[in-house]
Amino acid sequence: MKSPFNKYALGLVLGMGLAGATTAAQAGDDVFVFADIGAQSQYIWRADPQSVNNDFAIQGDVGVAHESGLSASVWFSTGVDVGAGAETEFDITVDYSGEAGDMGYSIGYIAYKYTDSNLDFDEIYAGVSFNIATLTAYYNADAKNLYTELGVGTTVADMFDASFAFGVNSPDVGNSTNHITLNLSKDFDNITGNVTIANTKANDTSFAVGVNYAF
Repeated sequence: MKSPFNKYALGLVLGMGLAGATTAAQAGDDVFVFADIGAQSQYIWRADPQSVNNDFAIQGDVGVAHESGLSASVWFSTGVDVGAGAETEFDITVDYSGEAGDMGYSIGYIAYKYTDSNLDFDEIYAGVSFNIATLTAYYNADAKNLYTELGVGTTVADMFDASFAFGVNSPDVGNSTNHITLNLSKDFDNITGNVTIANTKANDTSFAVGVNYAF
């Protein structure tokens, strides 16, 4: 069967440092369902630690994709530090991805939800990919904040996946900041192990290891 993940989606996952085991079960003629669950030594998002006291986090997602390129998913992480203790974060994403020749493209919407706080926010995004590189821009209209990320991902010697991402956060007020993220991952059938190293000027270097199981 054909995977619902096109060139853009694969490049985006690698570039963001989110590479993990991903499988899909055919639920209909052109519909695929995918899900996974795992744990990370800490939750790192755009190079910033998100976990309370840098503790481990349980993470997972479930989604559905159509061969037309339209997909929807819900991702979660436990132990998120939003200033009022540990909470669970839910990211709800609706995406349309496709290909034009050798180029991939994607547009979408992400709603970030928290269980106990009122810090929910939304982003819209658009991106393009070519070969092993992706360029994606995310915009938060309420905060008037633009986040841009350039990612490069590839498989090294048929042994493991490696990705590098350079991100720039551009707020409406204040100076722009940037960071780098390196991710290494290895698939073992439906199980993936990964290592993430991220660096920002504000938080120095963050490190996380994790394991993921795809259903």
